[in-house]
Amino acid sequence: MNIKLNDDFFQKLILQADKSARKRSHYNLHKELNEPVQRLCIALKKGTYVRPHHHPEINKWELMLVLRGIVALFVFDNDGVIIERLLLNQNETLSGIEIKPNTWHTVIPITDEAVILEIKEGPYTPTKDSGFASWAPEENTHDVVHFLQWLENAEPTEKYISH
Repeated sequence: MNIKLNDDFFQKLILQADKSARKRSHYNLHKELNEPVQRLCIALKKGTYVRPHHHPEINKWELMLVLRGIVALFVFDNDGVIIERLLLNQNETLSGIEIKPNTWHTVIPITDEAVILEIKEGPYTPTKDSGFASWAPEENTHDVVHFLQWLENAEPTEKYISH
């Protein structure tokens, strides 16, 4: 049966994110984690934290498209300085981006909820600790709220300073 990426599908995914402690949920469109192309929809609720990370493998590019809402995508240098802050919006000219391998990045929803489609080369490989930014808070630590508040208005050339 074909999977339709429509409002009903998005609402179910958003409801799952509502119930999640991480304020996000995902649905794999691919059947197996070893498939050559990984395709997933991710619902993001305001306040979710995607720790800045990179995929150092040469083949680990990511294509990200916004299907609902608005997200801010941040690209950082190796020291955590923001290089780019892009608003991806389903209704604007910039609705997606391909992120090159070894690019430090994170995403936050600007609207109360957002749904993105992520496509990347497989097979799936979990992010190792070395793939997460040492200059950003670990998940479930007290600095996460502060980091997310900083990101809301952060601009290129700025760097997060933990408190």
